[in-house]
Amino acid sequence: MSESMSGGAAAPSYHLAMIGDASTVRGFGAGGVRAYPADSSDEALRLIRELVATGEFAVIYVTEALAEPILDDIRGIETGAVPAVIVVPDQSGARGIGYERVRSAVERAIGIDLLGMSDTEQDQG
Repeated sequence: MSESMSGGAAAPSYHLAMIGDASTVRGFGAGGVRAYPADSSDEALRLIRELVATGEFAVIYVTEALAEPILDDIRGIETGAVPAVIVVPDQSGARGIGYERVRSAVERAIGIDLLGMSDTEQDQG
């Protein structure tokens, strides 16, 4: 619906970003994700801060390998729903960091560790 039809302002247009090693981020551009290669965790943190400051990104993905040493720093700059900084596996495989962050967020939101429960516990809970 256009602005004139809805009577309100147009919704903001956000971008997606991927921060990781060059070989991991290479293919993301074809899918419309802005790719930001980083060689170190310090460089990844600098990029995250810069991207957050622009206000142009809804989601910033960062690989587990780069995020692991700077997780506390990342938590410190996540101030609202946008942007969400999401930790994802890279080509070397999953380390479980992204899963644990989602698990923790779900537990905070609903008050139970739903993702950590077995199927039997979920049926009983």
